[in-house]
Amino acid sequence: MQMIGEKWHTLTERLRFRFLPRISNWLVRASTMHAKRRLKQSGPIAILIDNTVLAHAITHETAWISTGVKKWGTHDIDTGHAARIPVHSPDNQSEAYQNIRYLPGIASLAREHLIFFKASAELAAERFRHPTGRFSGYGYFDHDLFGDITIESIDGHADLVLGPSYLNLPDATEQQRARIAKESDPAYLSLLKILGPKSSQDAWHIWTAERHGLFCFLTMDFRLRRTLDSQKGAERLKSMRTRVMTPLEFGKHFEMMPVHTNILSYNNASFPVRPDLSWRSGERQRRRRRDPSR
Repeated sequence: MQMIGEKWHTLTERLRFRFLPRISNWLVRASTMHAKRRLKQSGPIAILIDNTVLAHAITHETAWISTGVKKWGTHDIDTGHAARIPVHSPDNQSEAYQNIRYLPGIASLAREHLIFFKASAELAAERFRHPTGRFSGYGYFDHDLFGDITIESIDGHADLVLGPSYLNLPDATEQQRARIAKESDPAYLSLLKILGPKSSQDAWHIWTAERHGLFCFLTMDFRLRRTLDSQKGAERLKSMRTRVMTPLEFGKHFEMMPVHTNILSYNNASFPVRPDLSWRSGERQRRRRRDPSR
């Protein structure tokens, strides 16, 4: 019976690897049906992608799946293997996951060239200060929704001076703040006045999207969205054509349907996959060897 069970498991896994990516991709495309029709009529749009969105676009991570303690000669060895698991379970009710469910559809629209993702010099400067894995995945089996999408900078690259510590150069954060502090454009300063001096980078990103005529600044900085909502009566915000939107707001604006990310578990996979598991915390992990049972 054990041998029959193993053969059945092998067969079902082969079928999943072969057919589930096709089914999931079809479901994602179907979720954007209304959005595609609208964007084909109005023409493609460009959006500035916040780093918070890039970080949440990693929907699956590499986990360590324990297979128990086994004997190796006279020693007890903790055995296991690496596998891809979803970051979130389908019943996750967090604000972040309710937004993440719209990212597969947004990525699909970008692949069809109905949306163009844009980066900026200062957003790239922010990413420089974080571990690379935060925006591209820490493990080999991780899945990045935006991994095959080109994201070009709309305003080039920021000047960054690096050197050995004995030169006492300002760090990357100080250099960025100094660059931004030099800006005297009234449109930027008026946004800074609304958001406050501690939000100079947020004001800069919104102003960047606005001055380049982008449809929106797509962000998952929910504190920023709440701040803007509390100031929505300000004339500066009411006159602004560029929107500041979360993925959920973007999806609802274009009549998209949310998609549970666990259906994407077998996409671009040629290694063990466990779509039935997820992180207990419901958040991305940083450790390379990570156990979902803890």
